[in-house]
Amino acid sequence: MEKPDTLKELIKSIELNNYGIVWSLMQRRKNHHFFSSKVKKAKNAYFEFTPNSAKWSDLYSVTPFIDRDGFKFEEIVIDLDLRGTINEHNNAGRTFFSEPMELPLTIRAYFQQGIGVHCENISFLNAEQKALLEFHKKYEDELRRLGVKTIFETEYFGQEAFAFFTRIWKNVDNDNTTMVNDTSLDYFHELGESHRNIMYSVSCANMWGRYTSHFTDDFYRMDGSNVYPHNPSFYDTRHIFYLEAAIEEIYTFYERIAYILYLFLMPTCFEAKALSYNKLFERQTVKELKLKFPEITKNEHFKWFLNRLKKEHKDLSGYRHPLIHYKTANTFIKGSYSASRTRHWLDNATDEIQLTLLHKQMDDILKFVNRELLFCNTAFEQVVLLCESIEVGGSDLGLQESS
Repeated sequence: MEKPDTLKELIKSIELNNYGIVWSLMQRRKNHHFFSSKVKKAKNAYFEFTPNSAKWSDLYSVTPFIDRDGFKFEEIVIDLDLRGTINEHNNAGRTFFSEPMELPLTIRAYFQQGIGVHCENISFLNAEQKALLEFHKKYEDELRRLGVKTIFETEYFGQEAFAFFTRIWKNVDNDNTTMVNDTSLDYFHELGESHRNIMYSVSCANMWGRYTSHFTDDFYRMDGSNVYPHNPSFYDTRHIFYLEAAIEEIYTFYERIAYILYLFLMPTCFEAKALSYNKLFERQTVKELKLKFPEITKNEHFKWFLNRLKKEHKDLSGYRHPLIHYKTANTFIKGSYSASRTRHWLDNATDEIQLTLLHKQMDDILKFVNRELLFCNTAFEQVVLLCESIEVGGSDLGLQESS
């Protein structure tokens, strides 16, 4: 198959001056891992090879994309195998070590339309890095399938995310140092990164979860009954790991939400160190807030969080609590999901009804975290609108009009 012109140009630029760019890039710290295990000081090592040893792979990918500034690029990924020697010199410049070495590279380059490729847009990957890159691309595919974006990438009411977030600043008490600091760009990043962690853990739970084992995959007969052995695969263990992580990250996100709301609502019926989402919206706290802000229960943004407490957050707490505090009285999740799944499976190794229920219960958690992921951008929107609608500074102040 005829290679694309951009790929031909990339290969030509790599081969220029007897692969001079390879020599140059291999001196950089980020590429020392290719040979660091073979030498004493990677910064004193250098790789020598003859151009005739270079072998380009017939397999490659060329993927067009547009960057955030609107410039057109092509991402090119192709393997290159080199054979030569790894050498090391002392501080005086004298080479004291030399050993044959094969250097398999994956070259990842960004080729800009109409300009070409700059050395700063060329990366060398080993086999592990290439595998991680391929996994990351599958992760990006999963995000597109889900239709979710980070808070940083999302617009709210026509505003870029941080500009939208700053709408809360008009109600910040500038004499309150803690409030000023904790409603800053730093806290915007707290919320954004917490949301990104949810995106990653849920997406990975989905990807690994598509290949988990099922009790019907393997069985044997004993005493007239089917016995379904428990043989978890690495797909199972990774899926459950990310499922637990998703629950933890969602819980963390709403604790971040609770903190910023606490700064504006400032209830006094509990100490700050006892703050949690549940505590902030429990009956006693709401009773106090109604006295402080008489119209608060009519505020649609406050009601959004209050309604969540009785529904989604109740389910979230039920899934999360055993991960932290072992619940021996529970029949399904007592502690970790993996141990609970194992216990339930082994206790019911001949009971198809119970094993079917187990798979459904695990699938329900996956469906739950996927629904929760889709709510997160709405939660960010609602917390900003609620903080924007609250005047701080005294118990005699009520709520502004909802946005």
